[in-house]
Amino acid sequence: MDRYDKKILRALHENARVSFAELARRVNLSAPAIADRVAKLEQAGVITGYHARIDPSRVGLPISCLIELTVKHLEYYLVIEQIRNTPEVIECASITGTSGLMIKVAVDTMPALQALIARLMQFGDTKTSIIIDMPVPPRMPPLPEGE
Repeated sequence: MDRYDKKILRALHENARVSFAELARRVNLSAPAIADRVAKLEQAGVITGYHARIDPSRVGLPISCLIELTVKHLEYYLVIEQIRNTPEVIECASITGTSGLMIKVAVDTMPALQALIARLMQFGDTKTSIIIDMPVPPRMPPLPEGE
């Protein structure tokens, strides 16, 4: 990955809807060259998709939480499948330590959160933290230096 690819990634991360013509202007390459580079980044798995960032609170889901779930080892893959099929779950990470899973959820009411936690408790112990602010929103990681 060279400096042009890195510029393209930064621009797409900032605004995934930017046109190839605008990308070409910003990166100082032709639009066909940009299209070719973006296609190669997609094929290489560097770009995995294009997404709209949605504020859950503005679509009626004002309560966001992180739930640590300690899963019994033998049930891990069963639990993962259940979590994948739980609409309130917006992210899930397998983590080190005693918990095993860190689950991010968005719900509309405290009773809905309570019901979700009760469903998750059948798989293991839970620890819930309500998110009150996101001082660092999701962002692109720093790209390695060099070409």
